[in-house]
Amino acid sequence: MTCSRLYILVIAVTAAMLLSGCSTRKNTAANRNYQAFITRYNIYYNGDEHYKSTLEAMERDYADDYSRLLPLHPADARRDPMSPQPSGDFTRSIEKAQKAIELRSIKRRPARKPGRSNDPAYREWLKREEYNPFLHNAWMMLGRSQYASGDFTGAAATFRYIARHFSWLPETVTEAKLWQARCYSVLGWEFEAESLLQGITTDDLKSQQLEELYDIACATRFLASGNPEKAIPYIEKAVTKASRWQKHRLYYLLGQLYSRAGDISAAYNAFGKSTSSATTNRARINARVRQSEVYTSNDITREVKAMKHMTRFDSNSDYRGLLYYAIGNLYKSRGDTAQAVTNYRLSLESQPEGNTDKGFTLLSLGDIYFKRKEYVKAQPCYAEAVALLPTAYPGYDSISRLSDILDRLAVYINNINHNDSTLNLADKPEEERTAIIKAYISQLKKRDKEQAEKARREEYFADRQNGDATASSTDGAAAPTSFSLNNDDSWYFYNNAVRNAGRTEFQRRWGARRLEDDWRRRDKSSSTLGVTSTDETDYNDDDVTQSDDERNVTSENPYDVEYYMKQLPLTAEARRRANDIIQDGLYNAALILKDDLHDYSSAARYWERLLSRYPDNPYCIDAYYNMYMMYRRNGDMTQAERYRSLLLDRFPESRYATALRNPDGLERMRDMARREEELYGKAYSAYIGNRNEEVHEALRTMKRDYPLSNLMPKFMFIDALSYVTENDADRFKNTLKEIVDRYPDADVTPVASAYLAGLNQGRHILSGAENPRGIVWRQALTADSIAGSADTPAEFELNPDTPQLFILAYPVDEVEANQLLYNVARHNFSSFVIKDFDLECLNFGNIGLLIVKGFANFDELAHYRKVLDDDTSFTMPPKVTPVMISVDDFNALLRDGRSIDDYFKYVNERAADEPVTVPVPDNDENDNEQ
Repeated sequence: MTCSRLYILVIAVTAAMLLSGCSTRKNTAANRNYQAFITRYNIYYNGDEHYKSTLEAMERDYADDYSRLLPLHPADARRDPMSPQPSGDFTRSIEKAQKAIELRSIKRRPARKPGRSNDPAYREWLKREEYNPFLHNAWMMLGRSQYASGDFTGAAATFRYIARHFSWLPETVTEAKLWQARCYSVLGWEFEAESLLQGITTDDLKSQQLEELYDIACATRFLASGNPEKAIPYIEKAVTKASRWQKHRLYYLLGQLYSRAGDISAAYNAFGKSTSSATTNRARINARVRQSEVYTSNDITREVKAMKHMTRFDSNSDYRGLLYYAIGNLYKSRGDTAQAVTNYRLSLESQPEGNTDKGFTLLSLGDIYFKRKEYVKAQPCYAEAVALLPTAYPGYDSISRLSDILDRLAVYINNINHNDSTLNLADKPEEERTAIIKAYISQLKKRDKEQAEKARREEYFADRQNGDATASSTDGAAAPTSFSLNNDDSWYFYNNAVRNAGRTEFQRRWGARRLEDDWRRRDKSSSTLGVTSTDETDYNDDDVTQSDDERNVTSENPYDVEYYMKQLPLTAEARRRANDIIQDGLYNAALILKDDLHDYSSAARYWERLLSRYPDNPYCIDAYYNMYMMYRRNGDMTQAERYRSLLLDRFPESRYATALRNPDGLERMRDMARREEELYGKAYSAYIGNRNEEVHEALRTMKRDYPLSNLMPKFMFIDALSYVTENDADRFKNTLKEIVDRYPDADVTPVASAYLAGLNQGRHILSGAENPRGIVWRQALTADSIAGSADTPAEFELNPDTPQLFILAYPVDEVEANQLLYNVARHNFSSFVIKDFDLECLNFGNIGLLIVKGFANFDELAHYRKVLDDDTSFTMPPKVTPVMISVDDFNALLRDGRSIDDYFKYVNERAADEPVTVPVPDNDENDNEQ
């Protein structure tokens, strides 16, 4: 053997001996340094590089939804399934971190050195739980990667572990707590996030990185807790240290927050900085548009000129609608609504159907019409805007409510205008009638041609966008051609990803459509003669509401004169029907204007028109009363007294007259809303508690003090039901009949009518010892339609020593299941560090069950229930019923097709016979804690 070979062999043997001595089972200085070196350069480095490159790509490529408040970071959007989801797979970084922790962790304590047992620092060093000096970096990478992946609960647990087990690294502990607070904020755990941040002092922030992270964590907390204005100072500091990809996002967010806070000048400057720091044309245009919304200068000439110049560039062709919208905003801010409307219409023509940005234009245009009191023109704007705007848009609920109100109002106004038009046309000579109809047909043909051209143009844009989305490899929100996203086997409407993709695809193909019959037809007025004689009917919208009589007209040729002649009220009966529709429209339109829009002047015009044109109309007494109340509320006592006198003179025996003659009548009527709710609550509690006399007394009180209450049908309904247990079939039937006769439109009337139908068919009421509470808790918990053993008496073991379940039962149409699941999971995570509980959701018809598993016996279950009751951050929803049951009994309940009510009854019976350690339902006064 040569010397060189011998030398190599010696080196190899020595290396092998060294490596064998560097096991994680040994804790020596050489081994610690070796493991740290391997962790850093052989595992951590690759994971960290992957994390940084993936995070940069996420920040660079994320398509922000500028219609809502931007997230501080794209990763935060993973919490909201309705937001565009960021790209980026951090699995490799997570696996690298887990590998480092699994293979390179040194838990074994080193051999004690003699003579150092009295050294406090040495004793503290021996207390450490980890001796690899670099491994905390792997733990931090794991938590950051989990956060970026959207696993906020897992990230919070990781950072919590770091903060508790690396106490000798104060900066790492501070960093972990800041990340942990950020996780809690995104999860909505406000108290936990606030507690962590309050425990961090300025002395803990020993580096610029920690200061930046602290600012982001505080801003995240305030944004998540619904106090966005308080986040402003923290974002102002964070934006100066942000990456180039984040600067535009944070400046834009600052502009949004300033705008909400009313600081228009600061908002304008922030949007300007967002424009200059934008990295894409889309981002730049959107920031420029938002600038126009907060423009404060009196001279808009230069701004308008610059915007119009931008519309000429081909590179901005996809954003012309936004630019015209911005120009409209500038004119609107100066009060030039005519120019604003013109540019808003140009914006609508430049944008394809289904575009979210189109919703902003429609909302602004609708706002102009609404403030002009041109409600018929405002209605289609709001209706389509609601379909396009995201539900998270500020004030969305108010916009949606206003849209619903305008929808109802437009029906009556359109009916008035249409029937006025047809009556007016029917009164004209036949030659003049024919000429008017021919002129309308000519306009109709022209409009249909324009709409067909517009439809072809929109289809072209949609196909082009779809082709671009298909050809592009970017991580946009394009809908898939086949719904392969539903890999979790959940129902379509429970899978947010699939549902959002479906909505996008639907709007791409069809545009925004309201939920109504014939939704495929955008123009529903083409078969109706639209000649009008009033100012309010001069509108250019396609969606025209038709009366019921019009819908019955046979669909023939809308370009034929005879087609419209058939619709004219040329007979006495047809004229009567038309006038009835007008009367109904005048009264109900005024009622909506008064009660829902508080437009008292317009309401008064409609009612005065009704009373003057139809003095003997069936709504006369109600019109008098509403006019009296409206003028009295506005302080116009002269007009109020006029209508009071008219009501008392013409209808002296009416219930209104009785209330107005009573000196206390007005005071009672003003207090009616609060008092009737209070009385109904007491009446319902009495009904549940089988105190029927209190139910009857509540109805007598309502009839005496508040005969006009809207809740009267509900009082009468529970009063009728209480006669069932009293076995008084006559009063039960008579009360139901009174409900049907006096309140045909009440929500309880269909049920009352069904009961009456059953009685009239010869059925008998089945009286019992207790008032019926409804069918929810009596529903069988089984999917087996042939389970028949439920006819036999229920039998349960009630064994406290077997595994137990904690079940939260709730009616699915009254309780938000996802929120309940989230609240219970949050409680479990924050209250039980070691113990882990499994959660499962089941549905049985109208009943939903949230099952908490993991209790070995009833004692553990009782402890869990006590901790839950003591948790001030957890509130049991009123409609949720806790059920404590063993696994065996629950399986028997499912197997035999039993109901929750069966189980409670069995427990009550056993409790009466012998004491058992099973929770007995509380008394009827506290039904929610059964």
